[in-house]
Amino acid sequence: MDLPRRKIRPYEVPAHPGDEATTAALATYAADKADALNQHVIGYGDLAEREWAALGLVAPDMDAARRYRLARIRERLQGADLAGILLYDPLNVRYATDSTNMQLWCTHNAVRYALVMADGPLILWDFHNCEHLSGHLDEIDEIRHGETWIYHLAGERAQEHASAWAVELEEVVSRHGGGNRRLASDRLDGEGRDALAHLGIDVVPGEPLMERARAVKSIDEIAAMRRAIAACEAAMGVMEAALRPGMTENDLWSILHAENIRRGGE
Repeated sequence: MDLPRRKIRPYEVPAHPGDEATTAALATYAADKADALNQHVIGYGDLAEREWAALGLVAPDMDAARRYRLARIRERLQGADLAGILLYDPLNVRYATDSTNMQLWCTHNAVRYALVMADGPLILWDFHNCEHLSGHLDEIDEIRHGETWIYHLAGERAQEHASAWAVELEEVVSRHGGGNRRLASDRLDGEGRDALAHLGIDVVPGEPLMERARAVKSIDEIAAMRRAIAACEAAMGVMEAALRPGMTENDLWSILHAENIRRGGE
């Protein structure tokens, strides 16, 4: 689906369209409401903001950071004469899109992915009905529903699903690759490689490209890292202060997790 470009106003929840509204109107309402209340739009809470202000930590310009990251990837792609890069590693998907969804599950299962074209769109394939998680991200040109052939979802029809997945990717490469059929990927199994090769797509290793792209941080990325470190250290301080004889390790670690989440941690 193509993402509409619209102004997102934090906390301004839209009015419900009514019980008789169409499915499309209700879907638009739900997406606008989710965008207005997205944590990355409204901020990470008064506690974190007070602590960061006390430390003199300036807020990063995340729009600038997103543009910088995407430019880093495309610069590497163009330098390596690649049409684009297909990303499955959740950390790389986050770097390219700044979008997250079920990170731990996606670490173990190839179900959520992004395609960065060197001279074309950034497309994210996500779970069904999860478009609202990325509606605030202007760098993403399109969100589609993902295809997968993991056994848990595809069963004995892995080859069929891999073929359908490859056809969709090949169409994007053909349209935006300028005749270049070389595609990098950070993580791709045999079924995926074979399906793309059958359609004339040459898959090359993409992990080194992403590691080198991510190695050089922008001013805004460094500002974000400083805030993340400060939030972590504050949470660790609360955990240390709560330590008492007889506590279980789980009791102690639960404090760290709670304090981390209070400050916008993931």
